[in-house]
Amino acid sequence: YHIDGTRDTLPATIAMNEAIRTAKPEQEIVLVTDGNPSYPAGIHFINQNYEPNLTHKKVIGLQNLDSESEEFRPFKELIERLNRTYKFHTRAAYGFNSRNGAVALTTLFVTHYNFLRPHISLNYSVPIPLEPLRDIDTLQGKWAKILQLATEPSLN
Repeated sequence: YHIDGTRDTLPATIAMNEAIRTAKPEQEIVLVTDGNPSYPAGIHFINQNYEPNLTHKKVIGLQNLDSESEEFRPFKELIERLNRTYKFHTRAAYGFNSRNGAVALTTLFVTHYNFLRPHISLNYSVPIPLEPLRDIDTLQGKWAKILQLATEPSLN
């Protein structure tokens, strides 16, 4: 995971490139951002080598003062909620004062969020169910299995 202490153009560009990399090949990519000027600069850089050019939708402020903000605000709010959840869970762990600690904490958070945490919007299912976890009842058992799976050689 890419961790940065700033909201400058380089980290914004890296984050957008990660979104592009993980999208399906035929998927149309629309980037929805806040008003940070790093995003348009990063999109301009990416569009020099990316076909078709990325579509950028900007949602500014807390009110819908234009049709674009009204249409795309739910996407911005989704990311803001994820950021609040991340900050809530990491605030108590200020012992991670290094870049490696931040990467480790982020890796654990993403693992929890994607593979272990039930989501209301998914009828209390996890976003990415893992077959090896299906018959394990306790959260501790699921973490132990995930750690075991992480240490096994890849079959790819």
